[in-house]
Amino acid sequence: MSNLPRVGFIGLGSMGVGMAKNVVSNGYPLTVMGNTRREPVERLVGLGATEVSTPADVVRNSDVVILCVTTSAVVEDLVYGENGILDAITQPITLIDCGTSDPNSTLKIGRDLAAKQSDMMDIPLGRSAREAEAGTLNMMAAGDEAVFNTMKPLLETMSENLFYLGVLGTGHKLKLINNFFSMSFACVIAEAVTVSREIDLDLNLLQKVVGAGPIRSDFFDWNMAGPVEGDTSKLQFAIKNGFKDVGYFADMAKAAGVEGFVAPGALKLLGQAVEDGQGENPIPALSDWLSSKQ
Repeated sequence: MSNLPRVGFIGLGSMGVGMAKNVVSNGYPLTVMGNTRREPVERLVGLGATEVSTPADVVRNSDVVILCVTTSAVVEDLVYGENGILDAITQPITLIDCGTSDPNSTLKIGRDLAAKQSDMMDIPLGRSAREAEAGTLNMMAAGDEAVFNTMKPLLETMSENLFYLGVLGTGHKLKLINNFFSMSFACVIAEAVTVSREIDLDLNLLQKVVGAGPIRSDFFDWNMAGPVEGDTSKLQFAIKNGFKDVGYFADMAKAAGVEGFVAPGALKLLGQAVEDGQGENPIPALSDWLSSKQ
């Protein structure tokens, strides 16, 4: 019988399925919540995971519950909704939110879990689905340090770089700033590409010359591959998620009393793309969409 903690996993998207695969492959008893996409569930069940149908069922079978879902609204529904996590707690658990969430929501959930002698950690992610599959993610962990130390062996099955940041909410705050950087840069690239096209500047020259300077990065290359090579697959991050994250960042900045200048522009561009039906498309598709609007 394994002496490892029982792990529950909710959210088997492109990141979550790889993470959960590494958990069960390292010997942790794994329970997953089924969803409409059957392939990830069946893959994990084939590796030894148990499937259940509600968040409450996950809690009953788990010592640690990991969420890898899209928004704070989804997290709150899983925690507070019908057959939810909070009401199902009869013995202490640790809840880990690996999404990019509103820090205020995270702190509220943490307080409600503490009232049930349970812990919460916010551990947002860096890198892509490829690294999730390989177990080489960047993980930004926040919460009680003693809980982090207990969770560390589990987290190391999914990560190459594991950072402990401090008190609950710090992970989500840092991730929002990180995504504000990246999504704003994606908007800058899209606008630069669009202007270049309008003034008949060869995009290959733009990529070659700018890419030879300090602006060059993987993120620059991934975004430029869309308009230059017609390949938007190098950054599998949906425009709607970028819009959500910059929105959370803008709310955080406003609550801190900071007047925004860049975030409102990025939020406007991303929001218009979502309104125009582009939300499911990856971020590198922004350039061609914006060019098409001219």
